[in-house]
Amino acid sequence: MAELIGVDLGTHLASIIAEYTAKESIYGYPKRKFYQGFPGYDFSVDFHDKRAATPLGPASGPHTQLAQNIVLSFLGGGRIMELKTVQIKDRLEIPRPCIDARNVGYNVEWSQELRLEASLREYVVAWVLLKVIEETHLLGVPKGDPFYDTVFDISVGYDLAGISSPEIHNWLKRITNAEADIARLVEGLPKEHAAIKEMAIDPHIANSATLSTFHGCPRDEIEAIVKHLIAEHGLHVIVKMNPTILGYEFARKTLQDDLGYENIELDPKAFEDDLQFDEGVAMMKRLEKFAAEHGKKVGAKFTNTLVVKNNDKIFTDELMYLSGPPLHVLSMNAMHRFRSAMSDDFHISFSAGIAKHNFPNAVLCNMKPITTCTDLLKTGGYTRMFDYLKNLTREMDKCGAKNLKAFIVLNAEAAYQGNMARAGVSNAERIVPKLIENSRYHQRMNHKPPKKVDSHLEFFDCLTCNKCLPVCPNASNFSIPAGEMTLATFNYRYSREGYFIPEQGKDFVLTKKAQIANIADFCNECGDCDTYCPEYGGPFIEKPRFFTSKASYTEFPTYDGFFFRDPHCIQGRIKGKEYLLAVNPDTKVYLWQEMGRIEFLFDKNHDFISGVNLTELDDQTFIDMQPYYAMRVLLDGILDDPDTYTSVMLRGIRG
Repeated sequence: MAELIGVDLGTHLASIIAEYTAKESIYGYPKRKFYQGFPGYDFSVDFHDKRAATPLGPASGPHTQLAQNIVLSFLGGGRIMELKTVQIKDRLEIPRPCIDARNVGYNVEWSQELRLEASLREYVVAWVLLKVIEETHLLGVPKGDPFYDTVFDISVGYDLAGISSPEIHNWLKRITNAEADIARLVEGLPKEHAAIKEMAIDPHIANSATLSTFHGCPRDEIEAIVKHLIAEHGLHVIVKMNPTILGYEFARKTLQDDLGYENIELDPKAFEDDLQFDEGVAMMKRLEKFAAEHGKKVGAKFTNTLVVKNNDKIFTDELMYLSGPPLHVLSMNAMHRFRSAMSDDFHISFSAGIAKHNFPNAVLCNMKPITTCTDLLKTGGYTRMFDYLKNLTREMDKCGAKNLKAFIVLNAEAAYQGNMARAGVSNAERIVPKLIENSRYHQRMNHKPPKKVDSHLEFFDCLTCNKCLPVCPNASNFSIPAGEMTLATFNYRYSREGYFIPEQGKDFVLTKKAQIANIADFCNECGDCDTYCPEYGGPFIEKPRFFTSKASYTEFPTYDGFFFRDPHCIQGRIKGKEYLLAVNPDTKVYLWQEMGRIEFLFDKNHDFISGVNLTELDDQTFIDMQPYYAMRVLLDGILDDPDTYTSVMLRGIRG
């Protein structure tokens, strides 16, 4: 279906509280990998006029689109959240799959997949959830601790006409002061959350923006957009630069000759049409003066993804966008060259191929935020962010630093240790040239895809390696503890006398303790779970699909799937036919319907109690019961694990 649909604030709260209380996890993210600070280390940074507890965050992309994504990033240690880019065109048709993170990293998705109103709601919900987590001390850190200092940074695109349109104008005004939107969200909470309604929640969600522009956007238009965002909306602005600013020959030589990516074909036209280096430097110097006149700050982000030719045919588009290890080398060079042409204290943010091994060096270069995307699409997902910060402590220990300023200056040349800005540049002068020699970034280290085995996914049973769970940015894949079983099954044949005569069928066998399923409303069919699944077929395609509401289930009638009509009843569509299964929680009697055709009652052991013909069945009509046994596994498994976020969300439990 490739349509993202968020859930309401009350459902998020109920799911977080239930799951954390019962399992010490949130959206499946385990407490053992929560970032809860490292005693004695201060990772905090200034970001414009705000303070963030760490310089780390998710890049604008698949990890900042839904409310749970932002909470998951926070749990990993992200404190500067670059929200998914919003634009006036909010009815995009994005090819599926849209992400290929098998080794290097490519994508064809480039802005929000939600409508503008829905995007705003997700960001406001996420903001409130983080405030509630702080207010309730859920993570064991006292309210008011700098640990919670988190910045939301707007990402907006792509041209002046769209950004100055009434729709985007209104959107920006509301996220910079979301008092009315927060009030509506909180007012809709059930009585169990009465204390939250009394919370004082800062409505000023964001006061900065990172500008993303189309390839080929003229320098004059980029400059006009920045001035508009500063003068009209009072925003600090960072301009996201394209790696094409390095020039075609440097990029080609670096990728193909030096790093060995002969399979990557650049698009010369992109280099011709994009902002040129000298133009960019001159523009940013003018914008620094303009921003200062308005009491604001500007900076540059290095970099956007790099447009390349689509030679691998994973996607349908002619062009795709490169990320990951090779982009890291290009972007670090672009950053250092550009800052050297500006000034030591020119604000730089960074995103390109960041992973745990290079995060400390990126910090040494005095950049903020340092955002990550492609690495989070790999095994472990958001939990990988924790390791970034853990690695940072190890590197800080080597020089005896306990805060980031000390870390940066103590690693610089002695002559520059009195000036943090100059120290960051000095560190970059040492770090950047060595990247080209580092085998981590070479093609020979980044060409093998994740291993596959010679088997195809089926509806039930797989290797159950659970790799597909954390790699999903939206937490759409989940596990159902159904248990192993071998069950004698019965189909039925209707007789003209009104009886349903049992006929023994093939045994129903599950060989795994848990089954994988998917929340359809959180899945945009990006394809990343298929990449890391060892079997062929794709979990988001082959596994049971659950919708969070009847409305979304009904909206996509060509998709098989299920939804909870009430907390003890699921309706499902299997091979186009509609079924219903409900259980009385007191008597443990199950009502089964092949809707509009037959209705059966079973006890908890699958023994037949009674049957009713709902239509005119012919004598000897065969009733296939395989859908019943499949739905029993799903219903019983979810009911037996009521405190997971998926059980709470799907069943509509609100506390």
